[in-house]
Amino acid sequence: MVPKPPLTPFADELPLPRRLIASEEGNRLTIPIRTGTHRFHRDLPESSVWGFAATFPGPTIEVERGEAVTVEWLNELSGPLPVTNTLAPDSADADGVPVQCVPGLSGGVPDENAAALTGQTVVHLHGGLTPASYDGWAENLFAPGQPAVFHYPNDQRAALLWYHDHVMGVTKLDVYAGLEGLWIVRDARERELGLPEGPPFEVPLLIQDRNFDLDPDGRLSGRLVHKTDPEVMEAFPPFTLVNGKVWPVLVVQPNAYRLRVINGSNARTYRLVLVGGGVPQLDRVTQIGTDHGLLRVPTALPADGLTLASAERADLIVDFSDLEPGTEFTLLNTASAPFDGTSYPAAEAEHAADLDGLLPYPQVMRFRVAAGEPRSRSIPRALADDYESPSADELEGAPRRAILLIERELQDGPNMLTMRELGPAEENAKGPLITISDGEVTTRHRVVAAHFEDTTNFFPMLGQYEIWQLINLTGDTHPIHLHLDPFQILARQAISYEIPEGGIEDRDLTATIKLERDPDDDLDHAIDDNERGLKDTIRVNPKELVEIAVRFNTYSGRYMYHCHILEHEDRDMMRPFVTMPPELMPFMA
Repeated sequence: MVPKPPLTPFADELPLPRRLIASEEGNRLTIPIRTGTHRFHRDLPESSVWGFAATFPGPTIEVERGEAVTVEWLNELSGPLPVTNTLAPDSADADGVPVQCVPGLSGGVPDENAAALTGQTVVHLHGGLTPASYDGWAENLFAPGQPAVFHYPNDQRAALLWYHDHVMGVTKLDVYAGLEGLWIVRDARERELGLPEGPPFEVPLLIQDRNFDLDPDGRLSGRLVHKTDPEVMEAFPPFTLVNGKVWPVLVVQPNAYRLRVINGSNARTYRLVLVGGGVPQLDRVTQIGTDHGLLRVPTALPADGLTLASAERADLIVDFSDLEPGTEFTLLNTASAPFDGTSYPAAEAEHAADLDGLLPYPQVMRFRVAAGEPRSRSIPRALADDYESPSADELEGAPRRAILLIERELQDGPNMLTMRELGPAEENAKGPLITISDGEVTTRHRVVAAHFEDTTNFFPMLGQYEIWQLINLTGDTHPIHLHLDPFQILARQAISYEIPEGGIEDRDLTATIKLERDPDDDLDHAIDDNERGLKDTIRVNPKELVEIAVRFNTYSGRYMYHCHILEHEDRDMMRPFVTMPPELMPFMA
């Protein structure tokens, strides 16, 4: 039985982060990074947080395309990490309720190493076409009292981006503490389309999940808790936040609204369904953009709802224009955790609560229609004409790279997640090998890199298309994020695979992979229409090969790609690559 929510849903109005218009500040910004306080719900005490400008989330920075912006990030953090990090000793409490579904430490001991963190940070502009020196390399951290001046060219199409901490090993804790904010690029093309810009009809929705500790009397204390358990290494807290409030409500006019939605959770995937009167209202929602801006044409949402893994974004138009005052719609989440791509019917969204799926409360937020003069808004049939799918000629001879997503079970700690980069095996090679069969064609490979600090193997040449194959040999869906330029998805393919006992070693791997459907695989492995835009984060489901085409056009230097489940990237599911100008390639050994 699902426990009653310990906080009243839809009690707080949806807050809007402070807008910081870069052009009004001469395109030079100073952002202090400070310890602050934040009230996550009207019935909670104030919580200590780390925040950009001491707020949760940080200010929404709005910039103009092609106008360079300089940001001085001032690390003024003080005091210990405002998050208790703990591993509960059991996966369920005495009543059989999973410990991640309830507040408190559930018998866990506070992690002394996390408590000793004093605020090292580094800022990554996720989705930004940013020179390598300002990209937020995970090891280029700056300590309290140490400023960092970053230059952002913003020479890219209009899109919703976000900025967040990216410190090696503790990204999951720093972001959980509040180090994130939104960044919106504006351009003339969007303005020509007449889309809503700014309040009241453009509303950013940063969706996250959080948990809280209990005081000695068993009441919610407001203290942030990052809790995992012996069976689940990721944190899937029970309370959903939107713009920093638990289950808020947005009062809307009878008008069309532009919702800029981002999944900013550490690990949780959301499948969002708008419900009114017990009926899905997906036909009121049109998606016009994805991670890197506008789609070519508007698209309807998938039949079971809008799926967003960590770091994915969606630009939506929602029509409330024909509704009577007092009409209420609820945005619900139907995705269980850890997410594995399994579908759930939108018509059953109000019954999606699932303790076994670490989803005790499906509520995300509510919309309530106020009185006003109705106004509908037409959506242009053509949105973007500045990109096309790469042609067969452009992909002919493109370098191909294969990356396996692997989870290695460990007895003395959380499992290790790695990206295993593959290279060709010699004809007579012995030892641990990976074979990949596509019909009658079989290729043999070796692992050439397994950990972040292994030798860099990927040196993409600027201006040249590459095809990357992401092959998931785990039981969970992984959102894979490439820094720098966006990519386009080419294919999703079902696979079957076998890994023998002891086949996953620290670096080596033995596996047999076939490009065919496993008999136990129920996923459809289809590309959704809303994935056909320019992306920087892609979901790779279990027993699936995802093929993407990427062309790095902007900057040379050292960047990263990684799983955007923060507990995974902190456990080594991250690798470097170096983009190279063509004239240097003849000199590369």
